[in-house]
Amino acid sequence: MALGTPQRPEPVQRIVDAGAHFTHVQVEKVSEVKFHDPSHGHSYYDSTAVVRLAPLTGKEPVTATVHPRTEDRPRHGTRVSVLHAPSRPELGAVAGDESSLGWALRGFTMPTAGRWIAGIAWAAGVALSLIGISLNYGLHSSSRRRSAAMAVRGTCQGPGMFQRGNKRQVCLKVVTASSRTAHLLVSVAEDHLPESLMGQELWLCFDVRRDVGDDRSSESLAPAALVSDDGWAMHGMLHPDDARMMAAEGNPVEKTGAGKSSPRALRLWDPRSSWPLYVSRTVLHLAAAFIGCAALLTFDATGVWRWTIGIAGVAAGLTVCVLVTAGPHSSRIRAAVSEGERNPA
Repeated sequence: MALGTPQRPEPVQRIVDAGAHFTHVQVEKVSEVKFHDPSHGHSYYDSTAVVRLAPLTGKEPVTATVHPRTEDRPRHGTRVSVLHAPSRPELGAVAGDESSLGWALRGFTMPTAGRWIAGIAWAAGVALSLIGISLNYGLHSSSRRRSAAMAVRGTCQGPGMFQRGNKRQVCLKVVTASSRTAHLLVSVAEDHLPESLMGQELWLCFDVRRDVGDDRSSESLAPAALVSDDGWAMHGMLHPDDARMMAAEGNPVEKTGAGKSSPRALRLWDPRSSWPLYVSRTVLHLAAAFIGCAALLTFDATGVWRWTIGIAGVAAGLTVCVLVTAGPHSSRIRAAVSEGERNPA
């Protein structure tokens, strides 16, 4: 948004109001010639040129100063393309043709290349967000289960670490009545869990797929979920070895209380979803500044002010992300508050 201009540039607007036309005109004088040779792309010349504008019949020719960008070195007598108003040549001219000035002539906020870059960046951000959510949390609701889904009654023993090859993953340990221990792989740490979950009896539901059967070489994780008697559910994954072990003890979901429908809706519980209740005032102020900067960029701020607002908005947004992701979790804040109440200074 900071890259764009909210309206036609002022010289272009004046020329358009008077009747704009693209014309090739003769260069009368050239100065301040600069050669540019980028590492990627075509070389070009920037210069300051005085051109003679041809007015309507009966009027004297008028000269105007323009700043053309040409592939060849401009000289006296060469011709360049400019936008001007034949009925009012005293308004001057702007160097360029339909391809280079078309976006400004039509009042677009930014050139075509800028719009493509912004659009691709937005689409890539959405795609990466969906991929990240799918890999970490999945995109399916708890009500979508296969007919082969199994359920085992067990007791939650809290978080632990599960060794899978050279990778250690956070898990929740669930012990069944036959003392088998399943490791539900979830992205939840110990300080994310309420104390009431420890020792709570619940259902461990998992999907017994073909690749979790007798094939011992399979390493595909089985989708699973913890379902509480209170109506909430938390998704995770089971290692194939755990799924095969639990399948020997489990029952089909349709034959257990975990799969029966009830008037009470099943809630998907995410222990990290309470973060808005514990954000600091600094985060809220920066978030308000971020939203305010985005709103200001929709107005006609131009030049240095527009860039200042844009940079301030980006800085505020990045700072909010750092403070939210790097700060202590809500459970640690509550624990610190409780400790302070018990042991006042």
